Amino acid sequence: MRKSDLLFLAVLAVVPVQLGKFFWPQFSYVLGLRIDYLALTLYLSDLVVIGYFLVFVFKNLLAGQRTRKNLQKIILPKNDLLIAFLIFNLYLIFNAAYVSISPWVSLWFSLKFLEVSILAIMASIAFSNEKLARSIRLVLTFSLIWQSALIMLQFSFQRSLGLWFLGERSFSSSTVAIAHFQILSTQYLRPYGTFPHPNVAAAFLVIYLAILASYKLPMVPSIFSVLAVLISHSQAALLALLASVISKTRKIKYLIIEGIFAVLFLWIFFKVLIQSQIASVAERIVLAQAAFDMAKVHPVLGIGSGNFIFELAKLNLISIAEIRLLQPVHNVFLLILAENGIIGLLLFALLLWLILKNATTRSKIALFIILMLFFSFDHFLWTLQQGRLLLALAIGYIVSKQKIDGVKSNRV
Repeated sequence: MRKSDLLFLAVLAVVPVQLGKFFWPQFSYVLGLRIDYLALTLYLSDLVVIGYFLVFVFKNLLAGQRTRKNLQKIILPKNDLLIAFLIFNLYLIFNAAYVSISPWVSLWFSLKFLEVSILAIMASIAFSNEKLARSIRLVLTFSLIWQSALIMLQFSFQRSLGLWFLGERSFSSSTVAIAHFQILSTQYLRPYGTFPHPNVAAAFLVIYLAILASYKLPMVPSIFSVLAVLISHSQAALLALLASVISKTRKIKYLIIEGIFAVLFLWIFFKVLIQSQIASVAERIVLAQAAFDMAKVHPVLGIGSGNFIFELAKLNLISIAEIRLLQPVHNVFLLILAENGIIGLLLFALLLWLILKNATTRSKIALFIILMLFFSFDHFLWTLQQGRLLLALAIGYIVSKQKIDGVKSNRV
């Protein structure tokens, strides 16, 4: 196995690991508070991705003519997608340099999205390599099992387990501002795994499951992961999981049965969940209105990538819990509209359209639907390191030449 292939597997394995070094320049403070979204952070995953890129480029520059021709067969049919990535990245850099109210924040975001773009392209090549299929399946399976087990243990003990070397943060059910859910007047900690929020942990499980499903879904990680998603109490992840299952169903009678089950389950689940998260729903509505207000003032070019919180601070918005709202709007499309204007949103829509054109199997279509749901209900695929890596890998899988579409379950 080539070194670049090993490093791609390392990228897959390191996505759940949150280890990183935070730097806090002046622009990362808002109203005297440190804002994680604005910090300059070097993650272990960044080092692995950079190493993968350098080895990939170096090896392929020195590769034989046959290897280069194989790469061209994979890359050349995607010229329109490559051009769209290039245009969008150039627009982000232009927007950061000439429009942004905080250029350094926007330039840092531009660099991070460039990382997403390059990783997506390299991942599409790796996923197209049939010789890597078994190894990819093993890494995905192992990642799902250990992360699901950690989530279940955190929920059982209602605290973290001290796995700081994997990036697990220290918390318990009594930690201030920790995520909870409530059932029958009893409050429970929502497990984080090794992610910054339960919603991101659940998204990791759903996206890795969706990719793994194309290699024929193993029984053990699928059961573990579904249970972990339920425990995480992430509405978007649960909806994405159900949508993925329904989108893969071929027979009408099974589709009807699944549809009825999904409607009943969602009605019961969300009725209980929304009642316990009224404050969260209210915050999302307020943030969405703030995004529209910013877009009205700066409709064409926006305020610059990463600057939503700066503008939000000027609005002096307070949550139901009497906490100052200093977080991005929970909708990627609204966030792009506010930060990059109508032009940025149209370029992003073009990019999504070209990605969708490459969704040639049920698994790829299901994964695209999953991305759209997460874009619609949260911001982490756009604003957080682990979310961006998930986005890059998902795009890479969708646009790859991988044509297997396994739907049966195998035991592990």
